[in-house]
Amino acid sequence: MKRLCALFLTALFLTACAPKTDPGSGSQSGSQSPSASSSSSQGETMEPAMALSDLGVTLENYPRINGSTSTLGMVQAVYEGAGGSMKDESYPWEPLRTVPSYEALIDGELDLILVPYASPAVREQARQAGVELEYSQVAAEALIFITPKDNTASNITGDQVREIYLHNGISNWSELGGPDRGLVPICRNADSGSQSQMDNLILDGQAMDPSIQENYVELTMEGMLEQVAYYHSGGMFDQPTNTYALGYTLFNYLEDMDHFTGIGSELKILDYEGVAATAQSIADGSYPLSDGYYAVLRADLPQDHPARAVVRWLRSQTGQEELLHRGFLPVYMAQLPPQDTEQAARREVERYYENYTDWQLGDVELVKREDPSITFRATVTLEDGQTQEQEILLESTMRGWSVVYSIPLEQESAN
Repeated sequence: MKRLCALFLTALFLTACAPKTDPGSGSQSGSQSPSASSSSSQGETMEPAMALSDLGVTLENYPRINGSTSTLGMVQAVYEGAGGSMKDESYPWEPLRTVPSYEALIDGELDLILVPYASPAVREQARQAGVELEYSQVAAEALIFITPKDNTASNITGDQVREIYLHNGISNWSELGGPDRGLVPICRNADSGSQSQMDNLILDGQAMDPSIQENYVELTMEGMLEQVAYYHSGGMFDQPTNTYALGYTLFNYLEDMDHFTGIGSELKILDYEGVAATAQSIADGSYPLSDGYYAVLRADLPQDHPARAVVRWLRSQTGQEELLHRGFLPVYMAQLPPQDTEQAARREVERYYENYTDWQLGDVELVKREDPSITFRATVTLEDGQTQEQEILLESTMRGWSVVYSIPLEQESAN
């Protein structure tokens, strides 16, 4: 079974950021994102639990929402919060991606996007279009640098990253304290969220070395992880090389993919400027490349528009718990109630049967709790009307309860 994150929720001290307008409009300057450049909202109080329906948002007036590959879970959480289901034809399965989402918002084709902070190029595009963008941080995130697990290098600095990606000027890992092996820098496509973070936090919009963009560009987030992990082994051609790849991605995305595929066991996250990237260091801002995910609106959107209600919901207790459950680090992490209670586990059982099965959940009985796991016995009505007793095991992780398995306990019996 996959290793589970053992961090305690109470160890995270992230504070929230109030809505900020685009630096291009004159309210801020430089390439810093709102979370990095503003501390005036520390101490904000998270709004209480609320349903989207309480705010007047339903599928009937559902706003036009899209976002990045890495924020697809957020978009899905909003859709489900408005009463939608995975079984719906309109369920959001495909993200538009970061830059196309910003472009659609600027062009008035979307009402709300959930994305990393905009790159300098996107901010300039908005300025030229006369569009002011409004940012509300909903989760913490960070840019991280990755290499294969067997690489003995452990740290990288901003100057080294710039020398590598702007000039292709470091060709051997020995210059970074690693082995005598070639350094192969992998980059992302220009319209990706990872690349936006790279531009914002390190490159400041400067163009990458053309030879890297021409020869080592990866078009998907998952592909970046696989390229970095296996490039030296020869990939599909099975021709090993005396190299290790260097790449970059987003912390939460890697954690999420590792949960499903185990790719994290093949990779090493390099420290940046001597600071390790962990959930705690990202949440408290001590990791230098900490940033966030934002709900972004056009500032001219009417105040009573449903999209503004969605932003409020995402920053409420209900929305923040949904984001936590889906693997994100909420901005109000320190204010969330404990997520390892029996009540929270029962809610996760209900969510599991509603979203991932066609069965009707009946009585749920606690069998035992042995931290970090809890076991229930549930009566389930199957599609054909038969009932079945099932055992459901959940484990507590940083993101709350997660279903490990559900198995039948006895033969089906007629109603």
